[in-house]
Amino acid sequence: MILHDWFDLSNAGVGVAGLALTIGAVWQATGAKSAAREARRAVFQRNSAEDMGSIRDLAFDLLNALQTERYELALHIAGRIISACSIARERHRGFLGSEGGKLELAVDLVATTSRKMQPGTDRTNLVADAQRVVRIVSSIKGVLDRDINEEQP
Repeated sequence: MILHDWFDLSNAGVGVAGLALTIGAVWQATGAKSAAREARRAVFQRNSAEDMGSIRDLAFDLLNALQTERYELALHIAGRIISACSIARERHRGFLGSEGGKLELAVDLVATTSRKMQPGTDRTNLVADAQRVVRIVSSIKGVLDRDINEEQP
């Protein structure tokens, strides 16, 4: 009878130990899952900032082409900016938030600038419009960079 009691007691101890280990493993898995989500979010946020940096570089190229009156090159760059901004707005919608509206404004300005570059049209204010695009995109990039820097320990 004593052997049977010891067997039941040790069996219960093993069961309690197994339950404790299971609870610990679930707790660790939950922590790992939240850490993975945070890492994923940080990567997406950094990617959005890098994409905005590329768009800002394109905006500078557009400004340079307009300042040197290379309108064919400027038209080509304008098309790339419109495409890149549209892709970035959809890809990074969660990180852009209200800044997405600014990005849409930049696209509208670039489209207007493209129409002004057509032969036989009034080409006034092209450089000013391009400078405004650079300013808008740079501010969006600055907001994203600030958010990244605030989240770093």
